[in-house]
Amino acid sequence: MTEMQLSLINFPYREMLSNIFQDYSNDFEFTASGIFRKIVPPLCPECGHPMSHNGFNTCQKRHLGGANVGKYLCGACGKSTEEDRDFWIKLKTDFFGIVTEICTRLRLNHVSYEVIESIMGYLYPRDKDTIRNMVQCAIEETDVPSVKNIQFVHYDEQHPKAGRNQKYRLTLLDSVTRQVIADELFDSKDADTIEGFLRRNLDTQKQIFIVTDLYRGYSNVFKRVFGNKVIHQFCLLHLNKLIVNDFPRKTSIEQELLKYKMLNIFFNRELEIEFLSTLIEEEKMMRQRSNKEYKSWIAEAKHLFYDFVRRLELRRRRESKNLEQRTYHEALNNFKFLKMQSDSFMISVRKRLDKIEELWPNLTAFYFTDNAPATNNPIENYYSTSLKTHRKKQLEEPGIKEQIKLSALKRAGVFGRPQKSLLNAFFMFIPFLDTG
Repeated sequence: MTEMQLSLINFPYREMLSNIFQDYSNDFEFTASGIFRKIVPPLCPECGHPMSHNGFNTCQKRHLGGANVGKYLCGACGKSTEEDRDFWIKLKTDFFGIVTEICTRLRLNHVSYEVIESIMGYLYPRDKDTIRNMVQCAIEETDVPSVKNIQFVHYDEQHPKAGRNQKYRLTLLDSVTRQVIADELFDSKDADTIEGFLRRNLDTQKQIFIVTDLYRGYSNVFKRVFGNKVIHQFCLLHLNKLIVNDFPRKTSIEQELLKYKMLNIFFNRELEIEFLSTLIEEEKMMRQRSNKEYKSWIAEAKHLFYDFVRRLELRRRRESKNLEQRTYHEALNNFKFLKMQSDSFMISVRKRLDKIEELWPNLTAFYFTDNAPATNNPIENYYSTSLKTHRKKQLEEPGIKEQIKLSALKRAGVFGRPQKSLLNAFFMFIPFLDTG
């Protein structure tokens, strides 16, 4: 271990200095005047003649202090050399690594570089361009851990704007681990772009189960990429959203009942249907009254119903439960029952039932594969946290890519608990505050 020549000034820091120089052999010394050097000067690299001590050079860093490293001079040829300063570089690397991690965590939580600059003014002053370079370099140097044993995949797209230019974000998410398989930004989302994206990031020779929204163009792309090794599931959540959109915003109780019967095909909505059914006869009676009385009644009735729906949702949340999924035979029977009555339904509902019938194999694929997902909820949740809607129009392309990479790293658990605080890293510079 490095020999310590302690003085009244550096005596309180003996343990700290020992830790700093622990990787050096006992050929080195740290003098009472604060110089780090070899006890016996080395041989000249030019002529091989023994060198002699020749003062020191100071390596400094603003706000942190400075360390003195010994110099050597050859009396034969006049060659001058300096002692190794790796210990100082390591101290700075540790300190600025923590500074970078702080800034990166702030960026992960959508804090602007201007705000980070003002925050760092209280810790260690850095301008926003320096902070941006630190964060972007750290992101580029960190790799997202690869996902192994991929069986169930969620695929979706997001359409952010980089300034005035439309961009397309394509994402693959592993259903089991919820880890990001791939997340990239493109200028187009045509079939060739999607096909190339899939080929680069998935094994096309293995059987795979992919969940997407109801865009029908995906099926042809998947067949070209995976052949007969793909099972394609349409997201039931997207189907339910389309069903809701098939109805007017201001529905009657009868229309609301039909809507929930449609939603009841794949998910258990019996309680809502039962509640609405009790209001049907009353609605028929209220229609015979004045328009004002009917509007007042239906507003109150729907308010009671929506409050009932909210209470059901809150109860599921408290019990950590999701909507109960129908068995395949229940779903099939519910669909057939609605299809038999479809002649009396509004046109948009009849068209939706025809579309469900056409897409039935893709809507029910999850029933025939163990543990397969039926919705794209995981990737929708990932999008909502990684690039929020209002930010899709605020960021330039580098900012969008930065948020994508940070979100993927967070999902992979890269941002764990800090191993060392900024204060601890700063304390290591205390022995050098009075030098230089």
